[in-house]
Amino acid sequence: MDLGTVAVIVTAAVSIVSTVLGVNYKQGKDKVTNLLSDVVMAVQDDKVTEEECQKIAADAKAFLEK
Repeated sequence: MDLGTVAVIVTAAVSIVSTVLGVNYKQGKDKVTNLLSDVVMAVQDDKVTEEECQKIAADAKAFLEK
C-alpha cells in the first residue's frame, strides 16, 4: 500500500470515530442540561415539591443510564 491509501483509510476511521463520539457527547450534554435546569427550577422558590423531586430523580436516573 502506498502512503495515499493509508491516509485515506486513517481519515475514514477518524471520521467514523468522531461521528460516534460526537453523538454520544450531545446525548450526554442534553441529559445534564435537562437535569440541571430541573434542579434550578425546583430551588428557585426555596421549596422543592414532591413532584419536582420525582422529576429530578427521573432525570438523574436517565443521566446515569446509557
